Amino acid sequence: MLGTTFGGNHLGCAAALAVLHVMKHERLVENAGIVGSYLYQKLSALSSPMIKEVRGRGLMIGVEFTVPVSTIRESLLFTHHIFTGYSGTNTLRLLPPLCITKNEVDSFINALSLILNNMGI
Repeated sequence: MLGTTFGGNHLGCAAALAVLHVMKHERLVENAGIVGSYLYQKLSALSSPMIKEVRGRGLMIGVEFTVPVSTIRESLLFTHHIFTGYSGTNTLRLLPPLCITKNEVDSFINALSLILNNMGI
């Protein structure tokens, strides 16, 4: 019998073990390192005067722009159906799932390139 509100319970423990099993079996941590490096390289290779800095580790990446990211985020979401976060006014925050693929990264990079080219700055 467990005596705390936020203590472990049988269902919670079973769910946690299942998540750890999937993460290990599908090599999600390794995928995050490989695809995260790929995403970082692709973002760093974009030649846009609007990109000030790309920073991050693994799949947690921030892209700082010289302009507010609200228009970029709206276009990614409503035109390309890609959801991103933000940090402050000028930083696009990327936190994709651990199972993201290089093909999905390429789709994101193509969409972002198109948006930046259409902004024409």
